[in-house]
Amino acid sequence: MLVGISTFAFFLCVAKTVVGSPNFIIFFADDVGYGDFQSFGHPTQEKGPIDVMGDEGMRFTSWYSGDSICTPSRASLLTGRLPIRIGVVGPNRVFWQWDQGGLPKSEITIAEALQQQGYATGMVGKWHLGINEKVANDGGHLPMHHGFEYVGTNYPYGQNWKCDPKKFSTAEMSEKCFKYKNSTFVQQPTDMINSTFEMVEDAKDFIMRNKNQPFFLYMPFLQAHCTLFCSPGFCGSSRRGIYGDNINEMSWAVGEVLDTVKRHSIQENTLAIFISDNGPQLEMCVDGGSSGFLKDLVIGGKGSTWEGGIRMPAFAWWPGTIPAGEVNHEVVSTVDIYATLLELAGGNADEDDVTRDSKSISGVLRNESPSPHEFLFHYCSDRLMAVRYGEYKISYVTQMRTTDFTDFCYEGVPDDDRITNLRCYDDTVVSHDPPLIFNTDEDPAEEHPLNPARHGLMLSHVNEAVRRHKATIVPTRSVLGLKNAALQPCCNYPACVCNYEHPYESQQKSEL
Repeated sequence: MLVGISTFAFFLCVAKTVVGSPNFIIFFADDVGYGDFQSFGHPTQEKGPIDVMGDEGMRFTSWYSGDSICTPSRASLLTGRLPIRIGVVGPNRVFWQWDQGGLPKSEITIAEALQQQGYATGMVGKWHLGINEKVANDGGHLPMHHGFEYVGTNYPYGQNWKCDPKKFSTAEMSEKCFKYKNSTFVQQPTDMINSTFEMVEDAKDFIMRNKNQPFFLYMPFLQAHCTLFCSPGFCGSSRRGIYGDNINEMSWAVGEVLDTVKRHSIQENTLAIFISDNGPQLEMCVDGGSSGFLKDLVIGGKGSTWEGGIRMPAFAWWPGTIPAGEVNHEVVSTVDIYATLLELAGGNADEDDVTRDSKSISGVLRNESPSPHEFLFHYCSDRLMAVRYGEYKISYVTQMRTTDFTDFCYEGVPDDDRITNLRCYDDTVVSHDPPLIFNTDEDPAEEHPLNPARHGLMLSHVNEAVRRHKATIVPTRSVLGLKNAALQPCCNYPACVCNYEHPYESQQKSEL
């Protein structure tokens, strides 16, 4: 049982449909970095529909994730809270496939909040917020228990380097590579080749079924988390190699979904946002994405609170409402999606709830107002690492690598224990007193720390904000790391192998 979690206060007693409420689509990439798109400066990545979202809408240069790694960043998106507030913290930092924990059901997700506003809610793609709760295959933590009435093709654990038949046996792949349709097993181990196509077809189906009422579609992609894969129509499509193929395939999927919105003539009533969960897996080198001009390759990617780990490529699209071709420099966060969508849907939240970190950025999207944030707080697990304040980044704690660069640049199978600098408390973590100060507008690579003696008043202001912020944190039991081997997902027990026929397979082969 979780303690100390404030519940969300609704001012509506019954569900209602607000005439004119916009539709919402959230595209959520996996481990895609700030420099992975042509429109964010990559020199060889092909331009695709994701870039076109920026041409037709808005591109954000200072959008921050709720965390620097998969599970907590997803929890922050869906709940509008920092992960420390809901127990999504701990040495493991992510849910494993056999964990008995999951996203706390005491939390009202944005899907549940929008249901109260009369929205149809759907999800396809990667979940990574818990699977089974009490017995194997009960699916007690899957999306349908968190407000998603439609759940198409979904990957409760996402994908893993072991999901590669060229390198692993069926038995090895089965442990972490499996696919569901709603709460039902579809495949174990997973054949990734059809995954993007299946997700797109499910997304189209959901939009078609709900085009005449407000809907919320959450579409977290598998790309571009290792292991990398590509469907037949995208293999070899990029000058950049297999990683570029992945970006092209994901971008195609975004285009297909937005084209569906246009075909049903609902684009002027649809807000779509594309973001990534955290920074790129830099240890994989050319197979691990790019943080662009943010913190250098050695220490600045996924798992860290350097800019490359938490600053995301972001696009917002809403024809007729969001100005086309705008580049927005306001400091905003993934946690803001919660309050923004709820406000646009006509809902009301308890504005006095200091444990809800989300703030509406509806005015920012319209290019009408500045960011509602004076401060953004960046954590590694339950440890406050840094604060963003205006153009400044104040880092109290940073993560460093102690291994030679060449030792962690992988071309084969990575070592899970060395794959990233995910640690929050070991000897690779350095405290700074006084803290490091960077002007991240002028120095986004965080290469030139400022002299703290010249910024005493600013530091006092930030330190007081940190004190006030920490006073709102209520100790909460962790829901991570609760391993129970009996909860390992297994279809066709005890074989843990199934490969049910999927209706899209033959169709994809003929269309791609």
